[in-house]
Amino acid sequence: VNTGIPYSPTAVGTYPVYLRYTTQTMSGTNPDGSHYSDPGIPWVSYFNGGDALHGFIRSSYGYPQSLGCVEMPFASAATLWPHTPIGTLVTVRA
Repeated sequence: VNTGIPYSPTAVGTYPVYLRYTTQTMSGTNPDGSHYSDPGIPWVSYFNGGDALHGFIRSSYGYPQSLGCVEMPFASAATLWPHTPIGTLVTVRA
């Protein structure tokens, strides 16, 4: 998985999943002030504010690359999603 970059880290702690989507458009602001809008983000489980577990295509995984979310390959996100119903606790460690 990938977690948040220093500019927008994934918050350490334990949080309940409070909202889920099979797919959605995610949008926001990049560190350089530009805006992004990424349609078709699959298997989304929000657990802390705008932080979510979700699928995202990257060339590699295993280090901070997101703006706070926990990104994973689509297949991994699809496998995890059924196990994260509302109320599931997500623990993020440093």
